[in-house]
Amino acid sequence: MTLDTVKVGREYRVSSCDAPLKIRNKLETLGLVPGEHVSVLQSTGAGLIIGVKDSRLALSHDLANCLIVS
Repeated sequence: MTLDTVKVGREYRVSSCDAPLKIRNKLETLGLVPGEHVSVLQSTGAGLIIGVKDSRLALSHDLANCLIVS
């Protein structure tokens, strides 16, 4: 499943990233690497607020759709 389809408030593990290399590298520098735990804190029409490590990140639905989680 992709990160934009999961339930708010639950924790998931990043499995892979289905994005072009440039975008994948940017997401990895933000800590969104395979094996990392993330949680969706809020979902809005504009995108998601996620928690990763000790940070909060805002992602568009398009970017969240590239992240495969389990």
